[in-house]
Amino acid sequence: MNKYALFLGCTTPTKVPQYELASRWVCKYFGIELIDIKDFICCGINQVNLSIEAGLLMASMNLALAEAKELDILTLCAACTGALAEAIERLKDDTTKNRVNEKLGEFGLEYKGRTKVKHISRVLYEDVGIERIKEEVKKDLSGFCVAPHYGCHYLKPKSAFEGFEEPDNPRSLHQLISAIGAQPVNYEALDLCCGGKVFPVSEDLADSLVQKKLDSLKNKRIDAMVLQCQTCYLMYSDRQKEINKKSGKQYNLPIILYPQLLGVALGADPVKNLGFNLHTVSVDKVLEKIA
Repeated sequence: MNKYALFLGCTTPTKVPQYELASRWVCKYFGIELIDIKDFICCGINQVNLSIEAGLLMASMNLALAEAKELDILTLCAACTGALAEAIERLKDDTTKNRVNEKLGEFGLEYKGRTKVKHISRVLYEDVGIERIKEEVKKDLSGFCVAPHYGCHYLKPKSAFEGFEEPDNPRSLHQLISAIGAQPVNYEALDLCCGGKVFPVSEDLADSLVQKKLDSLKNKRIDAMVLQCQTCYLMYSDRQKEINKKSGKQYNLPIILYPQLLGVALGADPVKNLGFNLHTVSVDKVLEKIA
């Protein structure tokens, strides 16, 4: 059995609990043990905007906490994944690592460089594998067409992720969707950022990015957008409703997290096990089609 320290981040438990619910169910199904570390703190990605060193120290503390328990980290948030993976890259420099460890020592911690960070999609892709997922499918999703959205920090910078994915031509989420029988649909704005990092600075700019993505999907025959980050979820779900008000358009595109769709294919209860009842944009048509 594979074992990971589960890094929930700040936003998932408070705003997108269905992501945690579905991820825990899917991991349990495949025998992936998730360990909760109560002392985990913010990944530091927002603190970097004010102080690179403060952000690095926060990320390093999380890495050291997992390392102390001899665990690698499984993340749900793409941004948390990027922040922690980039910290590992920076800590390969001995001077930087020594400076950070001097601070961590005040909390009885030390980072030695053994902990790895893997997003849940990568764990499913590498640890479970496409073939095993195909073998476990119990629900026919062959008539279900979806638009994949990767999220920037799941892919970039490439150097921080051991060359796992090609940022300019990502395929892993496509393959994970295909593995459960659904059809991933390519579209022009596939690699476009959700605008989540821009939102605190410019709501209008962030919304324009969301709307550009929605416009590129408007004439596609898809049942939903499928993504793998709670910030991306909030931007395309919650902001979609605001954009409807601003623009007078009615997009109403269901937004689903990949572990939810995977859970459906594996036979989980969409509400009890996967939190489909917690969505901002209605997923009733999705559930009707799946049923």
